[in-house]
Amino acid sequence: MRDRRRQHGASDPCGPPPKRRSAVWWYLTSRLQRRLFFAFGAVILVTGLVASVVTGLLSERGGWRAQRVRLERFAGARFAEVWHDPGDRARLAASVADELRMRVELRDTAGATLLLRAPVGVAATRCPRPTLRARVAAPGGAVVGEARFCSVDPSWGGGRTALLVLAVLAVIWRMAGGIARRMARPLDDLVEVVRDIGDGRLDRRARLPTHGRSELGLLARVVNDMAARIEAQVAAQRELLAAVSHELRSPLARVRFLLETARDDGADAGARAAAISEVEDELVGIDALVGDLLASSRMDFQALQRVRLDATEVASRALSKAGVDLAALDAPDEVLTIVGDATLLTTALVNLIGNAQRHGGGVRALRVRRVGSLVRFEVEDPGGGIPDDELPRIFEPFYRGAGAGRRAGAGLGLALVRRIAASHGGEVWAANLSGGGGACVGFSVACEAQSAGVASPQR
Repeated sequence: MRDRRRQHGASDPCGPPPKRRSAVWWYLTSRLQRRLFFAFGAVILVTGLVASVVTGLLSERGGWRAQRVRLERFAGARFAEVWHDPGDRARLAASVADELRMRVELRDTAGATLLLRAPVGVAATRCPRPTLRARVAAPGGAVVGEARFCSVDPSWGGGRTALLVLAVLAVIWRMAGGIARRMARPLDDLVEVVRDIGDGRLDRRARLPTHGRSELGLLARVVNDMAARIEAQVAAQRELLAAVSHELRSPLARVRFLLETARDDGADAGARAAAISEVEDELVGIDALVGDLLASSRMDFQALQRVRLDATEVASRALSKAGVDLAALDAPDEVLTIVGDATLLTTALVNLIGNAQRHGGGVRALRVRRVGSLVRFEVEDPGGGIPDDELPRIFEPFYRGAGAGRRAGAGLGLALVRRIAASHGGEVWAANLSGGGGACVGFSVACEAQSAGVASPQR
């Protein structure tokens, strides 16, 4: 019980009090999309910071800082060559200013400005914050002055840097939000669909185009298939409940009437015997209906007991249970081994035999044959056959032909035969016989080549 309370989030009175979470924490973790959003945003931001740090470390070792030092040394050496010639010094400063598009300021050792040069169209002003500072040294190594270089184009400044940071954050926000929404939205849709199905809206389906062929698409298809199967099963159960309720109510009412007739003091012995006989017939029909329902339920719950069986013994058992002479059995001398549920296979054969007795005037033959990897069971009757327009529908649930009488049943017998055959790897069929008339209705079961250890159906 304690573990169950913990699984449902309930506090344990014997354990430590649960850790309280702040409102911000619950907001960030309450929805999958928010969690994914902040997770991806943090990953992108940390990746950018790490890349910046690594770039800075590499730059200090041999990147732009080293190049800047080399540029300063080069500029200092060039101005050292013409430092004592004012004309050459001025021409070199003008050339550097135009080529590099930078203001050039030359100072002596005392800090006094010796020369100012700027690109064409730019005012020549001093450089209080130079981009480059090159010391000018004489051949003996003594410092004779300094060359300062200032960029003419406006620098980024604090405002532009802030705008750049905001732009980067906006891109991260957009990317993280798009990834999180794309990953979480299909899951949210599936959660809503499953919740609606749990609430009884069995017609709800997940939108497959939204999920595509990904794992979420596979999950959506599985959910849709599950919902379709549940909807079909619930509809079939409702239809079955309505049909069974009707089929049980009618014979029970008739049994009540017959019992009242049998208890009537004025009824003679013959009338009472006939009433009791009809009661027995009605009870047999009710018992058969309940048996079909139990067999159907066993397949619904996958409660099949598969063993190796002799097909001839299964057919003999069905004939004996249906009260038909074993001389009607037409089977080979060899053992035909099948793997299946003895009770269900016997029920299927009994239903075929009962259908032939009710609608075909009896059983002419029960044939057992092996065809390839299947064993075929066929029941032939001497009746007038099945109308051609009813042949495709006789295995449908609750279908009863136009000539069905009061005791035709609920229309579940042949439908159950089809389900039993499908659960044993076979199929069903029905056809009218040529020549002598009658009909042939049967089903097949997957067989097994070996015959050792064959089990007999329980009697």
